[in-house]
Amino acid sequence: MRTGNYLVLAGFVALGVAAPVRAQAPATPPATPPATIVQANDPQLKFEREVFSYPGRSRRDPFMPLTGQNAGIMFSDIKLHMILFDDDPSRSIVAVSDAANKQYRLRRGDSVGNATVVDIGRTRVVFSVSDFGIRRQEVLEMKPTGRSVLR
Repeated sequence: MRTGNYLVLAGFVALGVAAPVRAQAPATPPATPPATIVQANDPQLKFEREVFSYPGRSRRDPFMPLTGQNAGIMFSDIKLHMILFDDDPSRSIVAVSDAANKQYRLRRGDSVGNATVVDIGRTRVVFSVSDFGIRRQEVLEMKPTGRSVLR
């Protein structure tokens, strides 16, 4: 019987055709590595994952930088120098300066640093100040100089 198999195999080789493959016995699974024995005094790795939750309603985003694009003059650095008041709110002008003594002329709706002009009165200016995503209103008032004021 073996001689017949060789003849068939020789015939396939002569024709250039691969011989049919015999079914092989199933391979034995690879041996599993032996279990490691851990002594009581040996250090052990423990992987834990920290989970954070942040209620962001009305709070500053903790991942926004404190400096950079939003950094500029702060409201606390603004000094009020002059108010040019007009009954038409769009024509009123305020002159302020920052800590570096840079002058700004602002109208209603203009912003400087973290402050926006909301209202201009005869002797006071109302600002909307944004600190870390929270808005509040601040008022700067003209100090009396003892000079007469034209009305």
